Amino acid sequence: MRQTLLVKNKGFLDFSPCDAGMENCDPSHKFGPFIRNYYLIHFVVSGKGTFETARGIHSLEKRKAFLIKPGEVTVYQADEVDPWEYLWIGFRGKSAERFSELSDTFEYDESLLPEIYNAFKNEKSREELIMSVMFKLYAQLFCEGDMSEDYPGKVANYINSHYMEDVTIASIASALRLNRKYLARIFKEKNGVSMQEFLINKRLHEAKKLLKLGHTVEESAYLVGYSDPFGFSKAFKKRYGVSPCSFKLK
Repeated sequence: MRQTLLVKNKGFLDFSPCDAGMENCDPSHKFGPFIRNYYLIHFVVSGKGTFETARGIHSLEKRKAFLIKPGEVTVYQADEVDPWEYLWIGFRGKSAERFSELSDTFEYDESLLPEIYNAFKNEKSREELIMSVMFKLYAQLFCEGDMSEDYPGKVANYINSHYMEDVTIASIASALRLNRKYLARIFKEKNGVSMQEFLINKRLHEAKKLLKLGHTVEESAYLVGYSDPFGFSKAFKKRYGVSPCSFKLK
């Protein structure tokens, strides 16, 4: 099913939306060869497909986006078994020209998807909301560098400073305004462990220090963020092979 949305030209200088829509493609659905006179980004939401330019053929799936640049001949086709669903935004403008620096495909932050859907649904402010999405995408791609090198570090610093509090992975993702699954994935790619494992390891490491200082098992549990001493003891023994009581007596 294809849905092309009406986008008005409101004369925005940096990002002026000129095309938008979404499509859940049929197997092997193909579009092109075709040339456009504006920039066009497709955000793959699910499924698979291929994108072809003069530079080669790219295979894409969820969390990937492909960029069509003005004056280029492109062809894209849905997978015959797992056809893709995508959203697209076409745009012009002064800031749009910098997108010519990008490669044909790139990974996007899934937290943008709800904002894109919201923009598509809002007829009165559709252009303004799409422009807002484009500024956020621009910042992610050009202003903050590689997100996977930035946010995992912020998460680690936050956990190291607040492990003794009621910290949850959902609350961290919410504070950073990032999709939880996306944040979890880039954190594990950089640190080799999940955010939950990192938090548990930090708490247990600090608990060892407290036990050696003479604190009881219950005190140590509460001081490193555990509300349940039994759950703390179970996690401690799983991690170190001995119970907190046995460790304290060593």
